[in-house]
Amino acid sequence: MELFVIIVLLVTFAFEATLKILNERIKSQPIPENVSDIFDEKRYQKWVNYTRVNSRFGWISRGVSLALTLALLLFNGALIQVIFGWANIASSELLTVLLFLGIYQLIQFILGIGFSYYRTFKIEEDFGFNKTTQKTFVTDKIKQLLLTIVLGGGLITGLFFLYEAFQDNLFGFILIAWASLMAIFALISYLYTAVFVKIFNKIEPLEEGSLKTSIETLASDIGFKVKAISRMDASKRSTRLNAFFSGFGKQKEIVLFDTLIDKMEEDEILAVLAHEFAHGKHKDVPRMFIQQAIQIFLYVFLFYLILTTESLYTAFGFEGIFLGFGVILFGILIAPLDILVSLPTMALSRWAEYRADAYSVSLLGPDPMDRALRKLAKESLSDLNPHPAFTMVYYSHPPMHKRLAAISKNVSA
Repeated sequence: MELFVIIVLLVTFAFEATLKILNERIKSQPIPENVSDIFDEKRYQKWVNYTRVNSRFGWISRGVSLALTLALLLFNGALIQVIFGWANIASSELLTVLLFLGIYQLIQFILGIGFSYYRTFKIEEDFGFNKTTQKTFVTDKIKQLLLTIVLGGGLITGLFFLYEAFQDNLFGFILIAWASLMAIFALISYLYTAVFVKIFNKIEPLEEGSLKTSIETLASDIGFKVKAISRMDASKRSTRLNAFFSGFGKQKEIVLFDTLIDKMEEDEILAVLAHEFAHGKHKDVPRMFIQQAIQIFLYVFLFYLILTTESLYTAFGFEGIFLGFGVILFGILIAPLDILVSLPTMALSRWAEYRADAYSVSLLGPDPMDRALRKLAKESLSDLNPHPAFTMVYYSHPPMHKRLAAISKNVSA
């Protein structure tokens, strides 16, 4: 069983590496003609350098992560047993599980801080994206750690008691765990802007003026009920542009990055929001919720299989099943399933994005959406020439040249 887990880990890494190599090699080919005007010569070279640096950094960080995981698992899990020995001083099995996972996550967290710091203050800084101060960076990391402790600890505690109650009842465990996770994710989605975003960012009502009036008019014309239109101080961390809406039913809230407001014309912003409204009109949110429900069901089933396969634990030095190590194994063995699930879900997502673009064009014409997409690509140094295989697995949105081609095709048709 030790060999099986190692093979899954290495095969997954090899598959991801193959896709990245294909994506890097295609950069030697000319970018598609319909996006060739997005970058001038200077910015094109900047894009090439940014892509190369990010790729190299990704290889290093992923390689270090793989090496750490292998170090923990090899030799019958000798290092994992050291962590277990530290955690086993706890007075109860639940505390042992929480302490074990806490130590493991702390190691990952500390390692991740170094890579995150380098990405933020070296790569993103060098290419003009970073606006984060060191104080904000440290504060964000503390908040992330606290959220992980509270939310992650609560989730593990719930799984512990659930497994204790249903360890001999496959149907009961899967059904209750699935229903509980769906309820948790629905609650998080409902509270996303009101609670979680506000932990990190300042959100305030969009000031009265032409933009707010135009957004309200557009939403009213298509029957899209909006509770609030807000502005978020994204510029304190990055120069990147974005907008999103969250909530359900009559509780939908539109949030605009201040960078988007500052760098886009009003009709371009309306085109972006019309695209977002389309997801609501086309019931993409309920569809995604159903997709998520199916995905979570598969994950819960895999998790139960891992929890009830004792040989997976004895192969790494445990005397029997241990929930804490089961969570780590789940994180490893879920990777191939994640890749398989991503193929249909990403394909559906890309289809929905094409449809949302077409809806925006039908409301406001092709020009605002075309300009908005080009500006988004330019400001973010988007990859204008991703490999098709890389796109299939990792892209929830179609490549920019295909989005622009689809807009042009719809207009000409």
